[in-house]
Amino acid sequence: MLKKKFLVSLVSMLIALSLIFSLTGCGDKSIEPQKPAVQGQTSTTQNEQTSPSEAAQIIKATGAYLGLGKAPTLSAKEVYDKVVVAKDSSYQVVSIRKAEDYAKGHIAGSINIPYGEFHKKENIAKLDKNKKIVVVCYTGHTASQVTMLLNQLGYDAYAMKFGMMGWTNDANVLNTKPFEKAAGYPVETTKNEAQATKIIPEVNNGSSNLEDIILAQTEKYLTSGKAPTISAEDVYNKVVVGKDAGYFILSVRKPDDYAKGHVTGSVNIPYAQIATEENLKKLPTDKKIVVICYTGHTASQVTMFLNQLGYDAYAMKFGMMGWTADKDVLNTTAFDKTAGYATTAGINP
Repeated sequence: MLKKKFLVSLVSMLIALSLIFSLTGCGDKSIEPQKPAVQGQTSTTQNEQTSPSEAAQIIKATGAYLGLGKAPTLSAKEVYDKVVVAKDSSYQVVSIRKAEDYAKGHIAGSINIPYGEFHKKENIAKLDKNKKIVVVCYTGHTASQVTMLLNQLGYDAYAMKFGMMGWTNDANVLNTKPFEKAAGYPVETTKNEAQATKIIPEVNNGSSNLEDIILAQTEKYLTSGKAPTISAEDVYNKVVVGKDAGYFILSVRKPDDYAKGHVTGSVNIPYAQIATEENLKKLPTDKKIVVICYTGHTASQVTMFLNQLGYDAYAMKFGMMGWTADKDVLNTTAFDKTAGYATTAGINP
């Protein structure tokens, strides 16, 4: 009898031990104790790091440039004094006008790389990263677009304000209609808001580094055949009078100046704050975006940036200077007359 009780007790003990072993040994792996992490390692499921998107890289590069607070332009007088008179070798002047217009007359010593060819690496390679690059066009608009591109790529670049329009009064050399006067259109003071609910366009050109990404997106824009600007007259007729819902008006002026008066319906995102995801999400991808500044220069820089991201953007030519003659609303010096400086004909090597 005692022997039978002993055998029953022994069997019960063996069953209990078997159950304990199955729970703490090779049973349910979900309750296995975690191994201590090796210093420097991260979990591939929870902390896996991915490369920033191509759009994010363009936004970051643009934000870094705008964050410097650099002046976007140099006046014709500054260029004349430093480059022509003082022959300061720390400057490099590049004309982005058409080759035939450059040949008629240009700033002494400037090289020519036409605007539509600025996406090519062999042309970018002609510029010296150790110098201040002065970009010159007809009126300052396309030069400002190229200035944005060069600063994104790490160059120290500036657009010459008002372009050759501000340099020479030779109509044959200029070969474009210069600014004459403001149209005198009405402004409003209502503050218009846009919610950050839109989706930033996806950039996917297969490029692997920042320079390739930016140049590929710039090529898409420059070879699209799109005009870089829209006239104040077209904006007034289509948006203010025609109330065309296919347009979105973006003012990149300072908030205080925007408050004094702006184009009807325009939303304000200051120039220096455009390169943030929150502000970009306020912009529609299914409308033409008209960018407005003071004279057309910073609006043109923003226009390049937005088109690189895939938006359909245009700078309003001559900015608020072309819209209103109200000095309080404009709050900047409008173009008056050309400096009348000399030009050099022919082609530089």
